[in-house]
Amino acid sequence: MEASQLRYLTDGTLEGLLTAIQVAIESNDYPSSIVVGEEPQEALFNIDVPIVTSVDMALALKSLLVGHAGADSYDMVKRLYLSDDADRGGVALRFVRYCLVHGNKALAHISHSAIADANDIIRIVQREARFMIQFVRFADIGGGLYFAQMKPKANVIPLVMPHFASRFNIQPFIIFDAAHCLSGVFNTKKWWLVEGIPDSIRVSVPEEDQYQKLWQRFFKTIAIPERKNPTVQRGFMPKRFWGDLCEQNVHYERRGDQLL
Repeated sequence: MEASQLRYLTDGTLEGLLTAIQVAIESNDYPSSIVVGEEPQEALFNIDVPIVTSVDMALALKSLLVGHAGADSYDMVKRLYLSDDADRGGVALRFVRYCLVHGNKALAHISHSAIADANDIIRIVQREARFMIQFVRFADIGGGLYFAQMKPKANVIPLVMPHFASRFNIQPFIIFDAAHCLSGVFNTKKWWLVEGIPDSIRVSVPEEDQYQKLWQRFFKTIAIPERKNPTVQRGFMPKRFWGDLCEQNVHYERRGDQLL
């Protein structure tokens, strides 16, 4: 069977991806791609092979990879999995194969395509995680619970929750990733992931509207009109996030010195 004809199909879990990689290694297969969770596009001459997820196989591959190339290599596979890149499964397979051959020296071979392709995708994931840390805006929705929403281009909620749980460790909160329909929930003791938005979400309290208006006034007041440069601003604060940033949704009017 030619490599260009073979395509692995997995569920959307990390264990599913790891199982597919382990199957490819054990079978000495070279699939053209590993489709992780999404509906595969129809392609002429493709032979699709559904992979049944096995936690035991996933754990075996994790142990093998860490033993040969170190914990950092496995961490990179997890970040590849969190990417939205359509080829992340195939890149992960090539990356793991290279690491198993070259051991703990593999990650230093940054010019090799197996490592370079993985690094390119991981840089995007890390950039999206930094954006979320920078641009998350929590709102008081009542009952002492705070809520934030963003739409990152990678599934980075698992990466950013430890940061927010550490920084706001006395504040229960929910961060909702609207792009991946996933919520990170923190109750001041531990955090966990939930598909969608928990049923406990309520509308914002009146005081929160005033806080947002004050923040908008501060944002506008510190601006220097003569130095306004929308292009540079979009470089630091991408426009795709503006819908979730209260300072970019100024909905109040100024009349004299009164905030309406």
